[in-house]
Amino acid sequence: MDRRQPFLPAAILGNGSLLVTLSARGEVERLFWPHVDHGQHLGELRLALERDGETRWLDEEPFSWRQEYVESASILRTVARDETCEAEIVDLVLPDEPVLVRRVRCSPAGGRLVLSCRPCLDESRHGDAGYLDPESGALVFYRRHVALAIALEPRRKSDGAVHSPAEDRDGRVDGTVAHVAPIVGTLAGDADGETLVIVAFGTTPAEALARLERPARAGFEALEAERAEHDRAEIALGRRPSLSLPGLDRLYDRSVLALRLLTDRESGATIAAPEFDPGFTESGGYGFVWPRDLAYVVLAFLAAARGDMAVPALRWLARTQAPEGLWLQRHWTDTSLAPCWSLHQVDETGAALFAYEAAWRELGDEELDRELWPSARAGAEFLCRFTDPATGLPLPSVDLWEQHDGQASYSAAAVHGGLAAAAGMAARHEPELAERYLAAAGSVRAAIEEHLWSEEHGRYVRSLQVGRGDAGGEPVPAIFERGLRYPNRAVRSVDPVDVRIDSSLLGLAWPFRAVDPASPRMRATVAALERELLLPDGGVLRFEGDHYAGGNPWLIATLWLGLYYRQVGDEDGARRCVEYVLARQTELGLLPEQVTRDGRTAWGLPLAWSHAMLLLAAGPELAIVRD
Repeated sequence: MDRRQPFLPAAILGNGSLLVTLSARGEVERLFWPHVDHGQHLGELRLALERDGETRWLDEEPFSWRQEYVESASILRTVARDETCEAEIVDLVLPDEPVLVRRVRCSPAGGRLVLSCRPCLDESRHGDAGYLDPESGALVFYRRHVALAIALEPRRKSDGAVHSPAEDRDGRVDGTVAHVAPIVGTLAGDADGETLVIVAFGTTPAEALARLERPARAGFEALEAERAEHDRAEIALGRRPSLSLPGLDRLYDRSVLALRLLTDRESGATIAAPEFDPGFTESGGYGFVWPRDLAYVVLAFLAAARGDMAVPALRWLARTQAPEGLWLQRHWTDTSLAPCWSLHQVDETGAALFAYEAAWRELGDEELDRELWPSARAGAEFLCRFTDPATGLPLPSVDLWEQHDGQASYSAAAVHGGLAAAAGMAARHEPELAERYLAAAGSVRAAIEEHLWSEEHGRYVRSLQVGRGDAGGEPVPAIFERGLRYPNRAVRSVDPVDVRIDSSLLGLAWPFRAVDPASPRMRATVAALERELLLPDGGVLRFEGDHYAGGNPWLIATLWLGLYYRQVGDEDGARRCVEYVLARQTELGLLPEQVTRDGRTAWGLPLAWSHAMLLLAAGPELAIVRD
């Protein structure tokens, strides 16, 4: 039986520079440093008990496992137990240094604690080297600008070795130095009392070794108190949820901490999730920053009164904008362009501008508003140009879910919201532009009503002019000649309309208010969504015919429906949606992208957008939506 649930971690720890993912069995799976999106440096890091000549790995059966976060902090306790013994592992990352500390207690005491590490520095299969530090007895692995040092404390009766299986085969076993990957390092020490496993990063071996010293001197109780106090202060910085439900405060606090851990300390950008599919075998990858997702995270920070987190993210958006004024699909946290399968999604540009104006409404920060205005103006000018002259809708672009190139209702709603937001900013900075942007927003709104409403279906449709990769549809219209140097996948024919019901149609109302949320048309669209996508247990599917990662209910979609309910005054409906999510959080209080019909985590954990939507649904409505 595999030690890990494929692709999904159970827990995260970190400090905005070092991000650690762990399995439900307490095994450290991945170590990202010096940024939360790259690089990943671990092949394997395991612990075992050695007694009576038998080595028993703590992450393998017959052990069973129990796991919890300690209080409201990023401190993880895992208890591994079998018929003869129990091992408690408590993990934390120092708040300000790239150091993971693991306290191990075994009961009954006795035997030896064994550690085995196989590094994979910068996810490379070549170029790693390692040695056993003669002064400290620590394992040291290094490659270019990354060094990883691991020590056991106390160091009494501790021994270690580092070797390469390739060198072993050649009869060159040394135990102190290795340079042919894969490299394996081992440490062993008495399993009496308390043992600390200290894992430290540095840009050089000397720096990594130096970072082992403070945890060894301070002791674990002091480190635990330091981390707990740090996280209590983090939670205290924001407002409390305005919605009252059993267990909501705990999930709300965990959401704040999770978003903090997924946010890169240096850049201020939040990744979608810790990368759990590094080979891109089941997805296109999640360890990146989508400007759209980040815009929703910014809205969540604002709703939680966390301007300290919103402002760096907004500045990241301004730095990442393309010269033409749009935002491209996704990026690394350092703002460089990440791998993309469709370079432009026009809804991302609209969402970014919407976040800019939302920040003004919540923070009233004149200096920040002036700083963001050139970016907002460039984005608005792009959106004004990116228009279908025949319909007034935005030109075709890839939709929210990255499924199709076309003229999606959600994209149109986001463009309307972005232009209206830019008009508000223009009124403060260049009033002569305000009327133009407001008129452009009004034109998009009118085009939505004229072209995306279907009398036949009695609701808004998902998209018009949907691109196909084959020649089975109608000829490609001229509007796909968009004049951009950023291509999407080739469109060889189109379907005139996509009438599938889609949860993103909620974006017409919340948050962008491209249509009147309480209008008969919007209510009819939501009624169709409830018929087709709302499951009996309260979960909401993403769209009709969705098959991605099992086609399960999405927590984003469920909370989105709840936010719409709240928008039109249905507080009971809003509460039901939050209750659904409360019941489907993991045992550690993390929120995935999808859950199965029976409530199990299905994909993407923890997903920043899910946690952001929880903060938005639990907090007071944003002024930009309310007003």
